[in-house]
Amino acid sequence: VLLVRYTAKLLNDEFAEGRTMSDGSQVAKQGYQFLEASLRHKSELVVYEAARAICNLDGIEPQDLSPAISVLQLFLSSPKPATRYAAMRTLATVANTQPRVVSKCNEDLEALIGDSNRSIATLAITTLLKTGSENSIDRLLKQISAFLTEIADEFKITVVRSLQKLCLTYP
Repeated sequence: VLLVRYTAKLLNDEFAEGRTMSDGSQVAKQGYQFLEASLRHKSELVVYEAARAICNLDGIEPQDLSPAISVLQLFLSSPKPATRYAAMRTLATVANTQPRVVSKCNEDLEALIGDSNRSIATLAITTLLKTGSENSIDRLLKQISAFLTEIADEFKITVVRSLQKLCLTYP
């Protein structure tokens, strides 16, 4: 896990100095290849950490995010709530900057709206509001009204803020 974090730091330093994979930087290419290879590690923790590191890289191209997003999408269906939450939180962060990349997970995200863990369900709703199309948002808005009655006030605030951003996006 630490090796993945060191590699991510090295890559962010490379990007900060203006050296990227597309420029032909060998360090950036090899670092990204290592992170991508770590996505196939036998340890779930290493795989998650590599996916999170790729998603948090500065200046990464959307197509380079695909392997990490695919891994996180698999984690959304994990029987472990901590794994689902970690994947959901990382996808929610990526959705702030790259909503189109995360939109391929929308089906899995919709399944999480009914999750017994309200933190996961709230993250799923707020992420879907960022990544959804007009049709899916209409369907989602119908589900939100029932959902709001079941959750605590702090989660309601999060959902309302996401709805407010959505209203500014689609006036």
